[in-house]
Amino acid sequence: MLDLLSRDLEDLGRDAKIGQIGTILDRRLGSWVPDSLTARSLLSKFGSSNRATHLVEFLDCLRQRGLEYDLYIASVAITLCRKVSDWGTALDILKHMAGHHVELDTLTYNAAASACAKGGEWAQAL
Repeated sequence: MLDLLSRDLEDLGRDAKIGQIGTILDRRLGSWVPDSLTARSLLSKFGSSNRATHLVEFLDCLRQRGLEYDLYIASVAITLCRKVSDWGTALDILKHMAGHHVELDTLTYNAAASACAKGGEWAQAL
């Protein structure tokens, strides 16, 4: 099931439209609620194809299915942004997690700062 979901997400490409991710999750997962470990695995597969711009939507879709955000999910998501130098999405995820009262650690903030630095946005990193 997760392999099919991963393939569907990869097939979306970088130009996925809002709502397509939720449709795929509904089709492949039905009423299944992901746990934190599975969500991190899905995030890694989703982000490995350089679609960090859709991570916030993907996180929202998982949360709507009952996933509780935690430090580890935030860390994986922001680290993916760092890998593809997507500083804007990294900062969006920081705000998103703060809005859901997730306590972040120094490593997560450092990954966000690193994403800003890799994207040439040193001022945002500070």
